[in-house]
Amino acid sequence: MSSVPVAEPPGAASARRLRDSPWTWIAGLYLLAAVVYGVLSLRTPLPVLFPDEFRYAHIARDGLDWRGEPLAQTARLYIWFIKPAWAIFDSTVDAWRASKLLGTLALTSQVIPVWMLARETEGVGPKLALAPAALSVAGTWMLSSAETATEALAFPLTTWALCLLALGLRRSGGGATSRLPWVALLLVVLATAARIQLAVLIPAVLLTLVLDVLRDPQTRAPRLHAHRWPIAVLVLGGLAVLFLAAADPGIAGDYGSIWSWRPGTSRILHYTGMQALELVATAGFAPALIATAGALSPRAWRDGDAGPLLAVFWPVALATIVQSGFFLAGYGGAPWAIGRYITYALPIAFVLATVVATRPRLLAPTAIGVTALLTLTLVARPAIAMIGEERSSWAVAYRVHQVLHLGAGPALLLVGLILGGITLAGLHRRSPALILGATAVVLLLQSQAAWWQMHKTEVSFRSVMPSDLQWVDHHTSGPLALLAITQNAPQFDDVDYFNKQVTQVFVPEQPILGRAIQGKRCTFRFTTTGTVSAGTGCGALPHRFLINDPSARIRFRDETRISTDKNTGRVVELDPSKPVQARSMVILPCPRRTPGYSAASPDIVPADAPLDCAADMTVALWLDSDALLSVTYHGSRVPENVVFGGKTYTIAPGRDTTVTTTVAKGYTQQQARQSWSSSAATPTVKSVTLSGDDTGGRPLSLIW
Repeated sequence: MSSVPVAEPPGAASARRLRDSPWTWIAGLYLLAAVVYGVLSLRTPLPVLFPDEFRYAHIARDGLDWRGEPLAQTARLYIWFIKPAWAIFDSTVDAWRASKLLGTLALTSQVIPVWMLARETEGVGPKLALAPAALSVAGTWMLSSAETATEALAFPLTTWALCLLALGLRRSGGGATSRLPWVALLLVVLATAARIQLAVLIPAVLLTLVLDVLRDPQTRAPRLHAHRWPIAVLVLGGLAVLFLAAADPGIAGDYGSIWSWRPGTSRILHYTGMQALELVATAGFAPALIATAGALSPRAWRDGDAGPLLAVFWPVALATIVQSGFFLAGYGGAPWAIGRYITYALPIAFVLATVVATRPRLLAPTAIGVTALLTLTLVARPAIAMIGEERSSWAVAYRVHQVLHLGAGPALLLVGLILGGITLAGLHRRSPALILGATAVVLLLQSQAAWWQMHKTEVSFRSVMPSDLQWVDHHTSGPLALLAITQNAPQFDDVDYFNKQVTQVFVPEQPILGRAIQGKRCTFRFTTTGTVSAGTGCGALPHRFLINDPSARIRFRDETRISTDKNTGRVVELDPSKPVQARSMVILPCPRRTPGYSAASPDIVPADAPLDCAADMTVALWLDSDALLSVTYHGSRVPENVVFGGKTYTIAPGRDTTVTTTVAKGYTQQQARQSWSSSAATPTVKSVTLSGDDTGGRPLSLIW
């Protein structure tokens, strides 16, 4: 038998080298994350983040003008990032999906800088470095991949910046000047261009460089020499930015008013504390606890690997916590924490946890004890007030509540103590797998709950919309205007998002119910002849309208084309040679239903759940001749009464009853006064019709 070795075929050798290359591993992790979150993002049936997603899509599609209202926008880079999708695809649905995929590809790219940073640390290497890289795409912040929101670009840009900054600090340990801090500064500027709030990273990076100079007395002089120019640029640049912001607050766009906010100290401390606790939960507990213990350990600060990570993590974490705490204290409209505001330092925390887990002696015993005491503050976490913004804390509290029926604070404390115990065991055994594995379990459980809740909510609201999200565009011959009467329908924001032809909005002179309509709003009123009179500054009155008011139903004279969807409402086109004139307006007692959303519970109130209704129905008519008005009710289980046209009618159980009255020509208002005011087991309005010369002798339905 020959002992001569057989030469390996060149192709097999290349395949083996490719398979064994660490770059293949990280490329595989990136592709896996991109595929997983790409699929999840495409499965989300509607935009969810109001008003952010709706605003950015409109700007990408139409520019810095929303139906004639100029927009002060600071997230220009993100708009340019998604704009190609809106330029390439004619379908708004396709453009929306492409925007989400672009965000997914960017968001998952942060595995690369995290891996590059972690693999160069002592005791980690390229294989173990995959663990913090995987954690960086495992938490609730990844829900941004399903949103057309600035975080999808700002977060990965920040991760690249902070990881390169930490690498630069490590490489400049002997006083050698590294170019990486300059690259990091450029990326910080780009991240700020994508999301203006990240301007706070500029002083954070300055503090990072100062901490890196001070953290080890033996190397202060060479480090100061290495960082002198970046520090000088940051000081001068920061002063210039402050001067410009003070001279022109509009430089911050919609956030320019922040400069005049004066929230009380107690409010600032309250919201800052909430943001700090949210950071602990969002990090998966263990990395935040390790970072806290590391900050209290001089040996960790002096270490060549842990020191730069601490110098990067803490300034960024504190800057985002304090900034968002001040914002929430002054804003007043959000009495809850917002986790996506404080996630930017987390990838550094994952790398730091990996480093410390391989070298537990970096942590002083006293620091560990103090951190254990600080963990007790988790019990002070208030009850969850907004699931969509407090995703990490909510997911933990919700899952624990399902088993032990604990409130948010006790639930977070319990999990924090468990993770703290696991961390101590992992440090004692010098087992990164135990610490990082427990963190991964927490992050994945949080993510699963958050994705489930978001998807459940979206599917519920999607169920009361047409199968074709561009239904309005596909049923109008040109641009049209929303005509709101009593309320901005809950579906309108999504209708507006996907339908380009909604180019104007008309609202009554008096305020209406519902969420504020974005963009320019024009006012209108009905004259006594039924003619629609528009306010000034909105140009000629259109002859195409979308009527999607939940309660109001309008019929116009000279209608030439009508398309109706039971969930969206009605698209109506009028003869352009005639004035816009209403014939009838019916205000139904029970509005068209949509699912009910609770900010603190994942339970969705179904669209058919009972609700309180008005006690009467109003019918306004503008007639050229007398006519007969008829209302047909379908009875419920017990008899009910209706007063209509001065007469009292009994609505018999289980069958139709029609009540009528004669209406004189001109403008009149008729009321049907009902003996019930609920949608539960009560009669329903089946039809409202008008008959007479005014309708050509044929019954005309006034509702749909």
